[in-house]
Amino acid sequence: MKTIISIILAVTAASAATAAVVVEKPTGKICPTSFAIITDSMTYEATRSSMLHYRDALQNDGLATYIIRDNWTTPSQVREALADLYKSDSCLEGIVLVGDVPVAMVRNAQHMTTAFKMDEENYPFIDSSVPSDRFYDCLDLEFRYLHQDEENPHLHYYELKEDCSQRLEPTFYSARIRYPRMRGGDKYEGIAAFLDKAAAAKTDMAVNRVDRVVSFNGHGYNGDCLIAWMDEEKAYKEHFPEAFTSATGFKHWNFRMLEPMKHRIFSELERPGIDLFMFHEHGAPTTQYINGFGETDKFDDRVRHFRQDIYSRVRRAISRGNSRDEVIDAFAKEFNLTSMFFADFDNSDLTARDSSEVAAKDIYADEFHDRVTMPRMVMFDACYNGSFHEDDYIAGEYIFNPGATVVTQGNTRNVLQDRWTIEMIGLLSHGVRAGQYNRLVATLEGHMIGDPTMHFAPLQPNTLSSDMTLHRDDEAYWESLLESPYADVRSLALRMLSHLVPESSFSPRLLEVFRSSPFCTTRMEALKLLGVYSNDEFREAVRMGINDPYERIARMSADLAGEIGDLSLLPAVVAAYIDGRERQRVNYTLSNSLALFPREDVMRCIDNYYVMNPRYNSEEEKKAVIDGLARTFEFAEDYNKRIVDKSLDDRKRISAIRFVRNNPYHFNIDSYLAVISDDGNSDAVRVNMAEALGWFRYSSRKGEIIDYCRRMVDDTSLPPVLSAELVQTAGRLQ
Repeated sequence: MKTIISIILAVTAASAATAAVVVEKPTGKICPTSFAIITDSMTYEATRSSMLHYRDALQNDGLATYIIRDNWTTPSQVREALADLYKSDSCLEGIVLVGDVPVAMVRNAQHMTTAFKMDEENYPFIDSSVPSDRFYDCLDLEFRYLHQDEENPHLHYYELKEDCSQRLEPTFYSARIRYPRMRGGDKYEGIAAFLDKAAAAKTDMAVNRVDRVVSFNGHGYNGDCLIAWMDEEKAYKEHFPEAFTSATGFKHWNFRMLEPMKHRIFSELERPGIDLFMFHEHGAPTTQYINGFGETDKFDDRVRHFRQDIYSRVRRAISRGNSRDEVIDAFAKEFNLTSMFFADFDNSDLTARDSSEVAAKDIYADEFHDRVTMPRMVMFDACYNGSFHEDDYIAGEYIFNPGATVVTQGNTRNVLQDRWTIEMIGLLSHGVRAGQYNRLVATLEGHMIGDPTMHFAPLQPNTLSSDMTLHRDDEAYWESLLESPYADVRSLALRMLSHLVPESSFSPRLLEVFRSSPFCTTRMEALKLLGVYSNDEFREAVRMGINDPYERIARMSADLAGEIGDLSLLPAVVAAYIDGRERQRVNYTLSNSLALFPREDVMRCIDNYYVMNPRYNSEEEKKAVIDGLARTFEFAEDYNKRIVDKSLDDRKRISAIRFVRNNPYHFNIDSYLAVISDDGNSDAVRVNMAEALGWFRYSSRKGEIIDYCRRMVDDTSLPPVLSAELVQTAGRLQ
């Protein structure tokens, strides 16, 4: 039977290759906004009944739904079809890419990610590009097609053009429904089953409010700071008020609660009725890192954990084809280990026990092949869990099992820990579709997997989700929501108004919101929006925020103070660094930010602090503070010397230049500009220096960089590659 089906699908694909794009228009009742299912011809034919079932459910839920199909060969074809659709229907609010829709691997756009900064010149394309559906949903971006991946033909490489928009503002939301091949079984049957599940969920969730939520923090996340973890409950109470009306409505878990924690997590994932499960953790495409090796004061346990870690790493290296003896010798030299340390390496009983113990620490994709997950939506903050371009990926396993999960949120590349991961998440409590929420927090690597139209019943009846499309330019409408009793509705109103109201009048209003709003998440949104302006109101908010009672605002302000580099912020940074040691993650961020100010100014400010604030053992404490910062400053000085040292080869200089991306040394900008101007430097050094300056987006000297770039591009003697980079840097900073 399967052979006959395969022949039919092959014939269908052959005929589709010569056909134009097929657009099935919406049927049935008129809806306020629209949606599009984008699929390939073979998937359509194999899942047609289920796809129409899903389409009908969407239309009954208020979305006029198109089905667009073709035998796509490049992402450009799909993008062109979407652009044509949007021209004819500006009420299009979202899309879902179902089946074998090609994947765009984006390059020259790492500034649109939260943390991904792999060297595109020296690493393979497949590793140094970002799999991203922003290629499809951000129509104002422009790309150059490079080539198709030879070994993975569904992957196509593109470069972001230097002279187009350099910010992510999706035109509509998007999601992927791509079956993980390693899950086994027939992919078309798996996709069809999911579409039927998503369609049925529309009826099941009509009266389902967000009142059962679980948040889990894994090992090593946010530096394991307990205050950072505890303080998030302030935000969760604003996001999910109904979940806090019962003892078990909101569960706030931490990896420290149990060793191992994974089995308790599995039990919770299988519990019917969970609305949202949020994983704040580290990860890989097929792994969720949960417990780590744990904390212990026992010497024997520490030795055992160390042995397990080294043995595991050695086995991984050997599995990649490396010589067993050479790998062991390399690890022995790196960690000063004797041959006795490896005496049990081939002990099969010990290996089995170690494997069992290590396996219990984490969650793996193949463990969902015979499990169900019940939360309607699952968030993964981790690196790589949303790698839909891979043969297997965690986020896909959660939607393709027979449980109730219909949408997940994950990342295709590594992701920053200290980003604001729960921004706007409370909009789900107000009936906003998951895709609309995700559109507001877009990154190049962040994606929805599954049904992006999923939504819960709102706390109070509203049309907020469709209004985000229909009233996006209606200033009066968003003004009317600024006094909403709900934090996330106010935050959304601020976001929409930031695109409609001039900076001169809106910036002071944002500062007042930051000062006076009763909601910590709305204040956080005001701070973020002020960052777009990088003006006096922004600097004042950051100065105040460094000592904010909400840890997340304090952490963001600590980071922004260094990103700005204005000396007026230094006293507040120093005071918080000395006084706020219990906020581990904030203190860590403050120490990094202090290194971005001139060393002599930091030392003077520390002296002034102790003059104005006599403390017990103040001299000893001050010495410890200065000694603690010394290495950081020496590290920075060494990197900045390497940047200008022409006696070094380009590789070493460029490595130092790339360090500046995460460490904007504002006081060194004149030196950086001189490197670009000096044609005695190689094109590679000059281009990398220009690119690094594009990361100074909050710098108090940003205007100088923009002016310099604009002047330089008028110089016709510049290498074209350098001119293009200067254009892009200016565009990124504007």
